[in-house]
Amino acid sequence: MKETELKELLWQENEIEKIQRTKGYNVNDQNLPFDEVDVPKMPSSNFFKEGNIFINKHHRYSAMPNHTHEFVEFNYMLSGSCTQYVNDKKVVLQEGEIILLDKDIVQRIDPLGQNDLLINILLKDESITTEIIINMVKSNGLVNEFLMNASNKTGKHDAFIHFHCGENEEIQEIIQKLIAEYLQKQRYYMRAANLLLSLLLIELTRVIEEESLDNYQKKDEEIIHILKYIDVHFRHLSLKDLAKRFGYNANYIGNKLKKETGRTFQDLINSVKYQTALELMKETDKSIEEIAYEIGFHSLPSLYKLFARFTDKTPKQLRNQITKN
Repeated sequence: MKETELKELLWQENEIEKIQRTKGYNVNDQNLPFDEVDVPKMPSSNFFKEGNIFINKHHRYSAMPNHTHEFVEFNYMLSGSCTQYVNDKKVVLQEGEIILLDKDIVQRIDPLGQNDLLINILLKDESITTEIIINMVKSNGLVNEFLMNASNKTGKHDAFIHFHCGENEEIQEIIQKLIAEYLQKQRYYMRAANLLLSLLLIELTRVIEEESLDNYQKKDEEIIHILKYIDVHFRHLSLKDLAKRFGYNANYIGNKLKKETGRTFQDLINSVKYQTALELMKETDKSIEEIAYEIGFHSLPSLYKLFARFTDKTPKQLRNQITKN
């Protein structure tokens, strides 16, 4: 399906849009209790009947009041633009741009006009670690960290990322193909949708890492060298060793990492170890014990403690899911 065909299909008014345009009020098709609570939560049970991905068009002509989600959500501006408020921060989404919203974040959306097509791509929570992150390139990028936090039930869910990718032809092609695949529902469409979503996340990771790298280089090139060193030597690296390598004392470099990345040295080490363990599960036949040793642990319980920081699944459970998938 070509871009023009996709837009023509989605520009057609559905029944809810006809009511909202003619009557001027929001149709609460999800039956959210706006009269009972200030910020109702949109439950996962309303979606994901067909798989771990759900895609639909945001209804035009009426404002969407404050609400939260039990799931991670992409908003993609296929046509036109929209204004929404994420934790009360104003975000103007232009054509071709994407915003990635963590679960439990507060969102409201101003009315869309006739030519504004906002596409919602919802991701079922428990699918994030096993079906999406393991298909991404190994990365210390914001997208990867964001999604791992979203899959961690004890995480602080207040994050969003605005991707200014309207001119990125690769991303536009992938996401429009993803939408078309879901809407057409041909055989194996959910499997195809997951593969396309993985490709999309890889491209978005590259975009955000390039932007982050440019910003870091303008601000402090040294932090890039420090992070790259951690990424290579994480297996048996201590804060004292890192400080000695870069000519600082341990307290100074620890504070520097916290200030520049928002994470402690140990948080960074844990993140790289977890990502590497997932990659080894996906790409190799190494046993759980071998993976623990490969990422720098001397005992299997240490690996289990690491996984408990990011997921409610054990290494063995994740390995079984990966093998099954």
